[in-house]
Amino acid sequence: MSKTRTARHGTKDPAKGLFADNEMIDIAGIFGVLRRRKWSIAAITIAGTVAAYLYGSSVIPIYNAQATLLVEPSDSGVAELDPVNADLNADFNDIATQIRLLQSHNYQARVMEDLGLFDDPEFNSTIVDPDAPPKSALARFIEQPLDTMLAWLPSEWLITSGTAQEPELESVAPYRAREKALDRFRDSVEFLSDPVAYIITIGFNSPDPEKAARIANRIAEIYVDDQLNNKIFATDRTSAWLQDRLTELEVELREAEEKVGEFRSTNLVGESEGQGMTLTQQELSDLNRDLIVTRGELAEKQAKLRLVRDLRGSGRSLDSIAEVVESPLILSLRQQETELLREEAELSSLYGERHPRMIWLRNEKQNLEAKINSEVERIILTLQNDLSVTATRIASIESQLGDVKTQNVTDQAAGVQLAQLERQAESTRTLYEAFLNRFKETREQLEIVQPDVRIVSMASPPTVPTTPGKKLFAAAGLVISFGLSALLAIVLDRFDRGIRSGRQIEQKLGLHTLALVPRLDRLKKNQKPYQYLMEKPLSAYAEAIRSIYMAVKLSNVDREPKVVLATSSLPQEGKTTFAVSLATFAARSHKRVLLIDLDLRHPSVHRELGWQVSGGLVEYMANERSLEEVIHHDLETGLHFLPIKGQTTNPTDLLDSQKMRLLIESLRDSYDYIVLDSAPLASVTDTRVAALLADKVLFCLRWGQTMIGAAEDSIQALAEVGIEPAGAVLTMVDMKKHARYGYGDVGQYYTQSQKYYVN
Repeated sequence: MSKTRTARHGTKDPAKGLFADNEMIDIAGIFGVLRRRKWSIAAITIAGTVAAYLYGSSVIPIYNAQATLLVEPSDSGVAELDPVNADLNADFNDIATQIRLLQSHNYQARVMEDLGLFDDPEFNSTIVDPDAPPKSALARFIEQPLDTMLAWLPSEWLITSGTAQEPELESVAPYRAREKALDRFRDSVEFLSDPVAYIITIGFNSPDPEKAARIANRIAEIYVDDQLNNKIFATDRTSAWLQDRLTELEVELREAEEKVGEFRSTNLVGESEGQGMTLTQQELSDLNRDLIVTRGELAEKQAKLRLVRDLRGSGRSLDSIAEVVESPLILSLRQQETELLREEAELSSLYGERHPRMIWLRNEKQNLEAKINSEVERIILTLQNDLSVTATRIASIESQLGDVKTQNVTDQAAGVQLAQLERQAESTRTLYEAFLNRFKETREQLEIVQPDVRIVSMASPPTVPTTPGKKLFAAAGLVISFGLSALLAIVLDRFDRGIRSGRQIEQKLGLHTLALVPRLDRLKKNQKPYQYLMEKPLSAYAEAIRSIYMAVKLSNVDREPKVVLATSSLPQEGKTTFAVSLATFAARSHKRVLLIDLDLRHPSVHRELGWQVSGGLVEYMANERSLEEVIHHDLETGLHFLPIKGQTTNPTDLLDSQKMRLLIESLRDSYDYIVLDSAPLASVTDTRVAALLADKVLFCLRWGQTMIGAAEDSIQALAEVGIEPAGAVLTMVDMKKHARYGYGDVGQYYTQSQKYYVN
């Protein structure tokens, strides 16, 4: 039991199909699938190739004409004109934008109107082309039955499903026709940009090569013309605006300059030379300077006068005063005084104090002193007069300074206003000059305006269509149909859960495959497989039964199995046929063989042997018949068989009864080999009980029919009662297909082994 589970769990998942345990694709398995379904693949491939060839024959050839544009921004030479002319920057985003403009609804409608394509039957489906070729026989063959079938269907249903269109109003129909024509035109035109160059390729597809070239060229020409016209229009509009603006600025400038001149003549005095100040400001500066100087003089004279008064009040000499020292009269008197002192000094030694000469000298000295004092007084009085004059002068300057300050405030206010007027005039002049220069440059540039794109190459009518020919269609149909059919074959094989090989049984069920029993397609009329076995003992069928018999016999050398049970998952899997053939082979091997039918619900052993019986196992178990009465001997095969005639209400209880076990044990002593034919495991539970009566259980699976899931469930049912099948038998195998498909087991060598068989 544990061995079986381990084997099953160690195999790959059946859902993985063509993938091995290590997730690698089984290449050999894929080729095996393709070989097994080669005729289906061939049929689908041929049908697809023929359909593609016929379709290619009916396809109208389409020609593609291409014109090439170079995006080449022009250098105007005047930086200020770039915004006016809107030159391209040769940026790939700008190129993409230009392509979007070329793809716009309005632009393409202009091209169609320019070429009259709205009245062309190629684009306008409401116009019938009298020169159009008739439909092919294939198209008529497909369309006529389809139109007939659609005519029987309600129009409302066809409109709802989208198969037919709702009738349009007469006012809407022209607009719809125009839009549909534009949609067809848009589907036919293509714009491509070069990822490494500033190139735009304009292509057009049409059944008419001349028309394709004409339309592609016209799209390019209109695009270039639009570029040029837009620049000219922008330049003209800018020039006109500049001219109007210049006229306004000229008037504004003249008015501003007149205001400056008028204000200057009315309110301002002239400017002093070199310093940029007005006369009032110069006068104010001079008065301030004079006031400062005069105040200094006043302070100096006040200090001198105060010093003189202090010296006189203290009785000291005034000879230190500069005016006294510098006075010529005082100098002369001092010289005279010096002479008198010298003479007095000389005579004082000769004469006495009372000498007339000495007295005269003393009188002269007093006169000189009086003159000096008189002169000093005069000097002091002069200082006082100068002080008064200076004070008066200061008062006069201060008064004059007040008047000048008042005038200066007025002049400054006028200067501010004048400066404002001059700035306005200068600003207007600067703006006027800038606009004037811009106007002149714009007028000159108008003569040399160039578009940003130019046509590098014009489209010429193509000679070879771009649509693939019928041979290419056939080749594509061959490849596609083969690929799809191969894929379909792999998918179908992947979802095919039918068991077809011993390798599948071992990998997915964990059972050893005892033999592949061939399907007998050449039986004589009313001939049974067991009869074929007897007639052809050296056939592949007989060899398969022989290998099973020997495998069971050698499965336990110490205790040779005597009771063998044959079962399956579902009905119609060849279980009974195999059981009869196995029993027949054992009987032909000089064994005393008993074949017991344990399929109490659908007995078929006696029918397989061609017998009509009156009693069987049920009657014996009910004590209605003796054992000798229910066991029959088939002289043709030499085996004995215990059939089932009657029905029982509880088959499981019958099989699980003590009497049933005693019956099998007693029969072991009477027979060399006992074969039990049981019911399908997936249908009823009887076989789970019957399997306990056998030494070995053989699990039959029908080639290509038994599902993996059903087989797994059946083996699991046996495992639940502790039974492990001795092996699996793959029945009704188409050996030729099996060998040709290469399932990877012994059956693939059937062709090479045929010389050993006598079929």
